[in-house]
Amino acid sequence: MDKNEESNLLELQEMALKHRSAKHHATYEQKSMIVRQYLQNHVPVAQLSRDFGVCTLTIHRWINAFASGKMKIPPEKSNGTSDIKQNPPNMSKKSLKPVESEAEELARLREENKRLAEALKMAEWMNHAKDVMIDEAEKTFKIPIRKKSGAKQ
Repeated sequence: MDKNEESNLLELQEMALKHRSAKHHATYEQKSMIVRQYLQNHVPVAQLSRDFGVCTLTIHRWINAFASGKMKIPPEKSNGTSDIKQNPPNMSKKSLKPVESEAEELARLREENKRLAEALKMAEWMNHAKDVMIDEAEKTFKIPIRKKSGAKQ
């Protein structure tokens, strides 16, 4: 790459960084105002995009978010009324598990212990079988398969 191409590349990178840092994120009020213009006043999305400098796909995404209920459009403020905050949606309550007795807990833990002991025994057998297979492959093909221990390998 020659000097001219390199300087052009650096200029493009600087311009891209400036453009990325200059991005403006719309506030909730701005989003709701744009969506309200589209829904209530029937302003075309293309015109809203030009007027507010927002991509049409972004406006469509906001409209879908408001339509699906992910975002709520606040009621328009009128001069004579005060702002009233709406109640937040009810949080789902966690389903409580019934409390098990000590005997039930002991039985459950013993069963889990038995299952884990069997899984450990199976894993040990599998490791032993793999070791035997590697030993046989090293003898048959006369090549080292295992890595040597230490710094030099």
